[in-house]
Parts: sequence; structure tokens; C-alpha cells
Amino acid sequence: MFTLKHIALEVSGMVVGDDSIMISAVDDIEEASSGAITFAFLPKYKKVLTSSDASAFVVTNKEDLQGSPGIVVENPYLAMIKILELFSKKKIIEHKISANAEISKSAKIGKNVSISSFSVIKNNVVIEDDVTIGSGVKINEGAIIGKNSCIKDNVIIYEDVHIGKHALIHSGTIIGSDGFGFTTIGNEHHKIPHIKAVIIGDFVEMGASCTIDRGSVKNTVIGDNCKLDNQVHIAHNVQIAQGCLLAAGVFIGGSSTVEEYCMVAGKTDIGPHITIGKGSMFAARSCVLKSLSGGEMYAGNPARPIKEKQERDAVYTKLKIIEKKLKQADAKKTKNN
Repeated sequence: MFTLKHIALEVSGMVVGDDSIMISAVDDIEEASSGAITFAFLPKYKKVLTSSDASAFVVTNKEDLQGSPGIVVENPYLAMIKILELFSKKKIIEHKISANAEISKSAKIGKNVSISSFSVIKNNVVIEDDVTIGSGVKINEGAIIGKNSCIKDNVIIYEDVHIGKHALIHSGTIIGSDGFGFTTIGNEHHKIPHIKAVIIGDFVEMGASCTIDRGSVKNTVIGDNCKLDNQVHIAHNVQIAQGCLLAAGVFIGGSSTVEEYCMVAGKTDIGPHITIGKGSMFAARSCVLKSLSGGEMYAGNPARPIKEKQERDAVYTKLKIIEKKLKQADAKKTKNN
């Protein structure tokens, strides 16, 4: 439980009203009860602020409080992060290695490492200090897990995968399986060997059930500070530069390159052997069939600069209207005859 003043100091905000109000929870504005703080910086929430039972509100303009107590901040999303962290129930990690874990004698285990039941650590694996490994994890030969990383339950990490520091890998993710590569001669499909690895940078987060294929002729690389949502697939030889955000269901085809600080919305497909320029943004369900220079917003199938797509859509709409009118005119003419 914290005073409103304490919370305001945490988020570098300005208190409006009684700063001694005690706050015991963070809730949605429509479900909040007395003692809770909530967020009212979006237009749809401003309309229900006066009917909410919350004790305080986070806004960007004092006037939005409409006489209610709250905190005025410059960056509401950063404030949200800090408040949620303040109220989060952080689990105290007991640094121990389960007797039910299978660990090779040649594996190197750092200080303050936690390994849960039924995990398997194979030969020559390196697990650096302060790493937490959940239950049912399998880390294969020669893999490296960087300091302060957290590997959740049932993750599989193939041989020679290198995961950097402060990584968070959620359950069900598979890193380092073979890429999908075949050459067909007659009726036979000949598998292309994938002999390289996967290299993951520092501060990378992967959601549940992601799949990251190992490279064939060069390592598959995910740069520092990249964040992947659930069920993202990264194919063999892909190079993703630092700071990229990939939402759920994104697919990136083999040997493609995504340059720095791109944002890719859900269920977007990026084909093989494509380069995506720095700072690109993609609307949901985009389909990228050729390389793009970057620095702007893209949408559609095939993906185009969004302004161009909107212009094309407007022309198409006008053509459909003209087509409808012509059909009506033809029908009227036929009826009159």
C-alpha cells in the first residue's frame, strides 16, 4: 500500500488533490473499487472517469480529472509501467538446483543459478550467474545462457545456441531447430543441412511458443533488445537488428534481414531473401513480397507505403461505384426496351 504522493514521486508526476490517499491496488477503470488507482488518459476512459469507484486516476491533463484526485504525467505509458512494477508481487527466487534435474558433469553452472525439476542440461553447456531455468527445459550441447536470463518451463534450446544477458524466454519456445530447406530432384526432396546456430542478443524477450530456426550457411541472429510476442516464427539465416518489435503470429522467411527498430504488427508475413529497412512499421496482416527501404508505415498485400495503399483503395472504391452505376443504367435501359 502506498500514498498517492509516493506513487507520484515514482512516476515523476504531479499530484492533484489529497496526496495522503492510500492506494492498495491497480485496476481497470471500469472495474476499480475504492483504494485503487487506474488510468484515464485515453479518450474512451475519460468519459467514464466520473462514474468509476477508483480512488485516484493517472491522466495527462489536470482538467481531465474533473475534480477527482489523481496524478498528472507527461508519458502515461511509462507511468503505467512504473506503477505496475511498484504493485507487482515479485516472487522471491530460491536459488537451488533440483535433485530431479539432469545435469552433465561437463556443464558449467554459474553462481545463484536455479534449475527446476525434470530439466536436462547436456554436455558443455554454459549457464552464467543468476540464471533461472524452469521445469522440463532441455538445453543441448554447447549452448550458452547469459547472466540474469530466465528460461520458463518446457523450452527447448538446441546445440550451440547462444542466448545473451537478461533474456526472458517464455514457455514452449523452441530455439535452434532445423530450418525448412529442400532441393527437389525428380520426385525426391533432398534436405539442406543446417549446420550453423542461433545467436540471441542481450535483453531479448520471446513470448510463448516461438520457433527460431538455426542457420544453414550463417547463424540466425536476433539483436539486442528485440521483443517477440507469442508464436513468432523466424526462419533459417534471418538477421534481425537491435530494437525490433514483432507482434503475435509474425513470420519471417529464410535469409531475410530486418534492420534496426522495426515494428511489425500481428500476423504479418515477410517472405524469404527480403531486406526491411531501418524504422519500418507494418500494419497487421501485411504481406511483404519485396525489399522495402524503410523509415515509413506499410500495409496491405502486397505491402506498400500506407499512403500509396490508401490512394489505391480510394481509386478501387470509386471504380466499384462507377461499375455499380453502369450496371444500374444498363438494367434500366434493358427494362425500357
